[in-house]
Amino acid sequence: MGTTINSGGLSRRDFLAGSAVAGAAAVASLVSAEAAFAAEERSANWKSDGSAAVEAQPSAGTNATAADGTYREHNASSFPANDASPIPPRAVPDAWDYECDICVVGAGGGGLNAAARAVQLGADTICVEAMGLPGGNAQEAGMCGILGGYSGQEEKKFAFPSYPFDPKALTDWAMDEYHYAADPNLIYKIATEGGKSLDWMADCGVQWRLGEVPVYVAPKRSTLDHHVLKMKDATDAMYNYGNKHGVDFHFQSPAVALVRDDDGRVVGVVVNEDYETERYIHARNAVILTAGGFCNNKALLDKYIPTAAMGCASSYLTAGERGECFRMGLGVGADVSGFNSSASFDGGVDWQAEGGTWARFLYDGMTQLSRQPWLTIDRCGNRLRYMDSRVGEDGANAIYALGDLATIQMTPPGHRSYIIFDANYEDHLAGFAQEHCRKLITPDLEQIEKVPEHYRDWHHGVQDAIDADVLKRRDSLEELERDLGLAEGVLTEAVAKWNETCERGEDDFLYPMPAEWLHPIVEPPFYGCRIGGNLYGTKAGLLINDQMQVVGTDGRVIPGLYAGWHTAGGACGENSYIGDPILGSLMGDVGLAFCGGYLCGTSAVENEMGD
Repeated sequence: MGTTINSGGLSRRDFLAGSAVAGAAAVASLVSAEAAFAAEERSANWKSDGSAAVEAQPSAGTNATAADGTYREHNASSFPANDASPIPPRAVPDAWDYECDICVVGAGGGGLNAAARAVQLGADTICVEAMGLPGGNAQEAGMCGILGGYSGQEEKKFAFPSYPFDPKALTDWAMDEYHYAADPNLIYKIATEGGKSLDWMADCGVQWRLGEVPVYVAPKRSTLDHHVLKMKDATDAMYNYGNKHGVDFHFQSPAVALVRDDDGRVVGVVVNEDYETERYIHARNAVILTAGGFCNNKALLDKYIPTAAMGCASSYLTAGERGECFRMGLGVGADVSGFNSSASFDGGVDWQAEGGTWARFLYDGMTQLSRQPWLTIDRCGNRLRYMDSRVGEDGANAIYALGDLATIQMTPPGHRSYIIFDANYEDHLAGFAQEHCRKLITPDLEQIEKVPEHYRDWHHGVQDAIDADVLKRRDSLEELERDLGLAEGVLTEAVAKWNETCERGEDDFLYPMPAEWLHPIVEPPFYGCRIGGNLYGTKAGLLINDQMQVVGTDGRVIPGLYAGWHTAGGACGENSYIGDPILGSLMGDVGLAFCGGYLCGTSAVENEMGD
């Protein structure tokens, strides 16, 4: 007999407590967009940008631009892209280089699904990809969150907000979570088709398994020990399906412009084949844009997601995310949806303030070290709350801690926080016992071969940060205070109060630390780092309808153009720091990409090719 969960008045935290009642005692790893590493292809080889040679204002001088400290200006040289201008379409050429029914831009999670679905429904399909390998950022994700409608959940008689699954009830709950700023028709479409898209992927060869709490799904061979490259099994399977059934993949061929005819219809794509030669691809029926968002484009963040531009200190999507497809859509008159919404994890280390790169591998040792429960203060010296990711009786902590702590770290004055610890820090890590994507990577972990060699031991990333003076190591607290750019007494007084708390063995802070986490900061050298949000998804993007058709500023559909998330926006409304529920959207980020690609492929064939 299925468990019924009363949806009346449920908060976002209540639903996981309810899911525990529905058949699980713990949450293990619901994180849907954890980036690992990009293949070393020319299109993604921007890691040297923003090197130490870049002139950046010393961090000890300031951490804000305005006199009142309300805005932290990014170092534009640290970004791979810094252009918000629309990319205008090209005219129809005298001759086309390639012909197809549907051209899909991007071979990540969304693009692979869009191409596979289109070819399955009978479309002659070309898929172009900037990198040399399929999978994009989706292959690096950890879990695919979904609140109901997937067959594996049906077997467990699980659905939210109650069983049996009702997409209308889920839509009503989600709209309340999104403060009614989202398009209900679009949210209803995700709720209705999300489970179907995962079952369809299973039909194509993806071997799914249900998580311990049936609100998430992962590939069957993935490990629970850590999250690195879990979804690669899924993206590999979808690539194999598409390739076997006739999708013509063009790798190392970034799209540079759309092609529009005299009637205003999008009829093709221009690509830079092998990064050298422009080729025109004729898409007789539709172009589908599924190449991600713009996490790594400073100008687009400034313009469309100012809270992320202010509050995020880094991105961990190292593959693409420069916003070219979004800009192409703007170039043909597309409207924008999801203004000022994004998704972030905690522990965005401020590498770029020291002249380093903006996008960093999530499992970089310094990133993971920054996510532990250290003394954390704002620039006034006020302690900040820590959100525990250990699985407990309330499984919601394990999920929402990751995004909620990002908000806590992003929103203090100056939009930065400061972590402080002493020479004994390594002795405390095991006792912190943080789980999921906060788990530090060590060489003995299962499936460690999936991790880039440099990152298989977290110590390497920490040493990189010390060498770059991103993690500041000083012999005295006064030196550390000065070089973090804090006013005299701010850090030393905060540490003195912390040490008094540790000596008592009981925390009287409004949100107290467990006694076993109270470690005094007394042994030099002392360490400190500036942190903010760790951006993993832009939720502003091209406006689409529930058929995934791109809509123009005139309110009309742009003929021949479709977009999947995260090139499209609006999946969680406007003005959201972390895009709840489930860390980014109704399905989590990677699930949203999978679902969006499936919907794009289906709608493009049905709407443009008839029977």
